[in-house]
Amino acid sequence: MSETYLLEAGTIISFLIGIIGFFIVRLLNDVKRVILDTGKNKGRIELVARQQENDIKRIEERTQLELTNLTKNVSLLTENVNALCTMLAQKGIQK
Repeated sequence: MSETYLLEAGTIISFLIGIIGFFIVRLLNDVKRVILDTGKNKGRIELVARQQENDIKRIEERTQLELTNLTKNVSLLTENVNALCTMLAQKGIQK
């Protein structure tokens, strides 16, 4: 009877160790998958950050170009208004 008891206890212990081993293997696989997914997400975040940085640089460059063009146009408009005022003043003096 003692041998049967030991055999049954050994079987139960082996079964429990097998169950524990199964869950440890699943846990390790889940941890590996989480680590892999975390690395992928980090790469995606870095890619999005670089894209945003490039977009901001492009917007800044475009804004600078537009400001330069606007400054030139305002300068030309100012010259034309001054010329018109001068012309009107001269015509007023001649009358």
